[in-house]
Amino acid sequence: MDKARDVAGNDFMYWELTRRASERGLKVFDFGRSKKGTGSFDFKKNWGFEPQDLHYEYRLVKAPSVPEVNPLNPKYQLAIKAWQRMPLALANLIGPHIARNLG
Repeated sequence: MDKARDVAGNDFMYWELTRRASERGLKVFDFGRSKKGTGSFDFKKNWGFEPQDLHYEYRLVKAPSVPEVNPLNPKYQLAIKAWQRMPLALANLIGPHIARNLG
């Protein structure tokens, strides 16, 4: 992972993707969703992409409000820090079970 950072592998990949799409005449590129205030949002913005707000509808069944399930929520910071230090094999083993019960 560090080697890819040293040579800006992500930048090269997105540059090539954008270049090839442009050669084919494409004018719109969906860079995917990112929450404002995150590294991925800033990365995309630095490439010159204009963010567009996405609007969601929620149907609350038992909850009084929409849960704030996102990495910016302070209540998840301790868990996120622990997750980042966890061995990959363990994270891959328990991750799907945890993800199903978030929120």
